[in-house]
Amino acid sequence: MRGKHVILIAEDDVDTAAMLEELLTLEGYEVELTATARGALDALAARRFHAVLLDLTMPGMTTDRFVSELVVLGTRSPLMIFSARLPHEIQAIAARLKAAVFIPKPVDIDVLLGTLSRVVLGRSSEGRDGG
Repeated sequence: MRGKHVILIAEDDVDTAAMLEELLTLEGYEVELTATARGALDALAARRFHAVLLDLTMPGMTTDRFVSELVVLGTRSPLMIFSARLPHEIQAIAARLKAAVFIPKPVDIDVLLGTLSRVVLGRSSEGRDGG
């Protein structure tokens, strides 16, 4: 891996966030954490990430408002929706956000790591554009 790939984890559950941070750090990723919807929006507005593990139900705003603000923001970071919501709800939201993937909770670690690797490698192959 040339340089560290930076992953934003937007997750309000402290235990889940800590587990993901430790796991991804051990896998060689640089991790930025946020536990609120506003924090996620601010982080995405400030920089481009190699991937974003995004929980849609977070403190600070309703899921509908959060999704609407994400759409308006138009982030170029690949979104990996990470949620325990019903699959048909998530599929509609994922389509609206043009998310790269949806990973259901509880997460299968092997699925998460494999999917994250594919998303990061897919983005890396787009070329270096200062992001």
